[in-house]
Amino acid sequence: MRDAARLSVLGLAMTLCTANAQTVEQAQALVELRKYADAARVLEQRLAIAPDDADAMFLLARTHAWNGEPTRALPLYERLLARAPDNVDYLLGYGQALGWAGRNEEAIEVLTRAQRLAPDYADIGPALAQARAAQAAAVSPEPLLPSPTDAPRAAAPQTPERRRTVSVSARHDWLDGAYDDWSGVRVDASSSQRGRFGGYGALTADRRFDLDDVGIEAGALLPLGETWLLQPEVGVVPDADFLPRYYADLRVQHTFAHGWIGSASLRTSDYPDTRVDRLAVGVERYWSQWRAAYTFNLTRLRDTHSPGHDVRLARAYGDGSEIGLQLAFGREAALVDTGVVASDVRGAVLFGRHVFAQRWSWLWNAGVVEQGDLYTRRGIGIGLERRF
Repeated sequence: MRDAARLSVLGLAMTLCTANAQTVEQAQALVELRKYADAARVLEQRLAIAPDDADAMFLLARTHAWNGEPTRALPLYERLLARAPDNVDYLLGYGQALGWAGRNEEAIEVLTRAQRLAPDYADIGPALAQARAAQAAAVSPEPLLPSPTDAPRAAAPQTPERRRTVSVSARHDWLDGAYDDWSGVRVDASSSQRGRFGGYGALTADRRFDLDDVGIEAGALLPLGETWLLQPEVGVVPDADFLPRYYADLRVQHTFAHGWIGSASLRTSDYPDTRVDRLAVGVERYWSQWRAAYTFNLTRLRDTHSPGHDVRLARAYGDGSEIGLQLAFGREAALVDTGVVASDVRGAVLFGRHVFAQRWSWLWNAGVVEQGDLYTRRGIGIGLERRF
């Protein structure tokens, strides 16, 4: 009788294990078909019967996050980590869910700990880079060192939840010598979502050399798999006096392991009296609360090639705020009255983004740019951003 009882208990345990495995496999199959809601229902039914089933709980947490509901995943990850605080898979998923929920500072802390525990875990680096990029996004109201060949805008952070922002910004530059001051205002809007098409656009109005130019800009974010992003952008200024009548830019970005991001872009700008082409190759690294970036620019103007360099170092603080320094040196195309010439350049700019409410941020920058022997610009910029 005792042997029969033991066999009965053993058989029941094997049946339960088999049922558990089948339930998780069924849910995993639904996830692979992107039927996240159906997979969640299956896993919730399993956890109602076996609330301590770690496999079902882990898959349910990931399913909620993939379905654009990271806040529902967080308590599940917290229960899992209470039992296994050094489980790197749990830490990775928890960090991603925190970032997707907009809690970037906490995400960076969790993912940094995961990377320390498993430095060779290839998926942690891109996740940490995404969290750092989200925290550093939109750090200035417009290009920090405005010139005819401005660097392309960095891609917006890609998250499972669609991210929408609108900002209004203004800038003023004081020029020495006989030149009038420069000023400009712009309204920007963007929408992005991980793995989905995203886009952005802007309306701009600039005043330089006692002339006014009004233009429009538009760009797209086209994910190519998990680590590649294609970013075309165009701009048009009807009846341009000093800005390009149109420009077209094509940028490609790749996210590597351990917080590294590489990018390259080609831009052509058509002015009333000439054409300017620019190749830019850049590398960026995110670690802990820091990010550093370097971009090499090669500008062609009237068959003359001018190399330039852009270096940035920034530190994050709070939840989404950042302060940094940008240095530029080399040669580039510069505006003189309504013409474009090649000129030496040296510039230094402080920039930042300060989150003062849940969805509101101040954007600011201030610096000085020496445009060879032509003129020196001292400028400030300020903007207000609303995230939806």
